[in-house]
Amino acid sequence: MFDRTVDWAVRQGIETATFHIMTPYPGTGLFRRIEAEGRLMHRDWELYDTRHVVYEPRGMTARQLSDRYWRAYRDFYRWGNLWRGAASKDALGDRVRHLAYAGGWKKFERVWDVLIRTGQVLHALPLLEAALSSFGTRGPSQAAAPPWCDDRGRRPRSGGARVKGAAG
Repeated sequence: MFDRTVDWAVRQGIETATFHIMTPYPGTGLFRRIEAEGRLMHRDWELYDTRHVVYEPRGMTARQLSDRYWRAYRDFYRWGNLWRGAASKDALGDRVRHLAYAGGWKKFERVWDVLIRTGQVLHALPLLEAALSSFGTRGPSQAAAPPWCDDRGRRPRSGGARVKGAAG
């Protein structure tokens, strides 16, 4: 499911993606259920951040879930996938914006960090505004249903695909 989700997002031309590992926060029903099932791995609250596996998932090991999570990020932001996503755009300007935004978001994070920390980020504002000027112009009717939905874009009520580990 991880690979299919990344592939679907790239084919749809989604410019940025944020992946999360389900995290059972204290005080929630999910936390109580996973705790009652004896699946909590620890109570190191600093790791309860949606980037670390803090429970034993079903259908895979904690290590497999962690590895697949990080691989999804790497795969989505590979240059080849950034180019594929950009190619899904009809207009040249939209392709350039896709590459500038998606590539600039992950491939140049250290540069952005320096610009922000040194107070120089405002000098990049015209470039950012130009790159993002057509953001959101692609209508949802042009997008295919994600891999975890049926053909009409709805989640299956019973059966069907579920992201193992992400739902518990």
